[in-house]
Amino acid sequence: MPDEATLYSNGIIHTMRAGEGPAEAFLVRGERVAGVGSREDLLALAGGAARVDLDGCTVIPGFNDCHAHLLSFGLALDQLDVSADSVHSIADIVGAVERRGRDTGSHAWIHGRGYNQNELVEARHITRLELDAVSSARPVVLDHTSGHVLVCNTAALERAGIARDTENPAGGEIERDEHGDPTGLLKESAMDLLRRVIPTTTEVEGRDAILKAMATLSTFGITSASDAWTGHGPSIEGELAMYRASVRSGRLTARITLMPLISYVVRDDSDRVRLPSDFDVGSDPAWLTIGATKIFSDGALSTRTAAMREPYADDPSNRGILFWERPALVSVMRRAHEAGWQIATHALGDRAVEMVLDCYDGAIRDRPRADHRHRIEHCMYADETMARAIRDLGIVPSLQPDIYRLGDAYVAALGLERAAESIPIGLFRRFGIELALSSDLPVIPGRPLDVIRSAMERTTPRGVELGPHHAIPAMDAIRAYTWGGGYATHSERIKGTLAPGMLADFIVLSGDPAQTELDDWQTIQVVRTAVGGQLMYRG
Repeated sequence: MPDEATLYSNGIIHTMRAGEGPAEAFLVRGERVAGVGSREDLLALAGGAARVDLDGCTVIPGFNDCHAHLLSFGLALDQLDVSADSVHSIADIVGAVERRGRDTGSHAWIHGRGYNQNELVEARHITRLELDAVSSARPVVLDHTSGHVLVCNTAALERAGIARDTENPAGGEIERDEHGDPTGLLKESAMDLLRRVIPTTTEVEGRDAILKAMATLSTFGITSASDAWTGHGPSIEGELAMYRASVRSGRLTARITLMPLISYVVRDDSDRVRLPSDFDVGSDPAWLTIGATKIFSDGALSTRTAAMREPYADDPSNRGILFWERPALVSVMRRAHEAGWQIATHALGDRAVEMVLDCYDGAIRDRPRADHRHRIEHCMYADETMARAIRDLGIVPSLQPDIYRLGDAYVAALGLERAAESIPIGLFRRFGIELALSSDLPVIPGRPLDVIRSAMERTTPRGVELGPHHAIPAMDAIRAYTWGGGYATHSERIKGTLAPGMLADFIVLSGDPAQTELDDWQTIQVVRTAVGGQLMYRG
């Protein structure tokens, strides 16, 4: 009922409001926070409210994960796991594919996700011939953990019509062996050649994958999440229907913001720009809404496709891939900006970040617009000149502190000195730049408490500390993952802090992160997750 109230007390309540210390209690009425302060003061407000004893636990606002891939994550939960958690060698991958083949129908595609050549003992990508040894007739496709390359077997290449005479598409590469034959490795836009022939996901399958993904995120303490790449293929309508169906089910456990790919917003064959209101997300914006439009400008560091100024240390002929010619990127950004869109551009390498900032600058100067909050997703490499431009232009860096998972790949790609400057939080903080932290699920497992720890200690899986000058204190990292996620999505007035009038989206933690040493960080667990005052998860 709208007027139902609950008083939470006997815990530590971190409101995440700037400059505000812990409170003793908070009151929820309906879907909103009705009061925060001392228990004595709130008892007078509570009336006949229900009482919840927090038993010394800690409350913070729910995590706002402003950059994840929700449908992909949900589908990945049922795909073959070939991540570093499950495989350590090419032989392990081959064995996993063989076992999956025995367990599924003889004509079904075998789809795996999460392999990382940097973590395999062979330190290389698996080839189509190695996959052919256990699956010559049925197609096999394995997505890299980054999502920026995949490897497939000969049967899959044949389904896609990819042969030795197939030309590389713009912004992509079909890797070939010394004889000119495809190895099975497809990079960036070349993946689309295969994806167009992979069996499509039905609306029911997509709905169920989204619900499964969001239920998992609830166990992480995530109360809002953005799908940072909505739409695959010629139409976005199928995916929109899946997300609408997830809301209609009544089983959605966290709020969703969709980020349509720029190709659905600005089309080369039309002068018209589709507005956010042109995308049908149903009639419940508290649960499903349209956010920024998404642009990809380069690839990933772990696959050596991020656009860098200097060559990769382990591949001196390679500086990565820029997906756009500057005039074309200027054009789409300008049209989206003039139409009122917030723009979120994927740019990892410093060469890509530099070009994106230059294009943003042109669009903003030509048509000034207050509080646009255009974003750079990942923004892994930047110097002081770029940081100054980010600050002056009002750009929001959306960062994913994944060093705990992928840091060793960064060292291999760039060498220790350059890798230490990845994810330059210290630089942005020095320039007073508002930033957001997020997970990029399923690129990494993405539990926010693990991501926050990575931002605090910046240690790779092999124990290498990268750039301690970019480390961030626990509560600053949490604020960037709560209020910062709200700021990045223009929703900080209703999400990300605990204050009267804010949505009652919060989590209960077993320990106080403000008082927990790094050595004991793993003891902190999510005990409860609530969205709109309703319990969505109890640990």
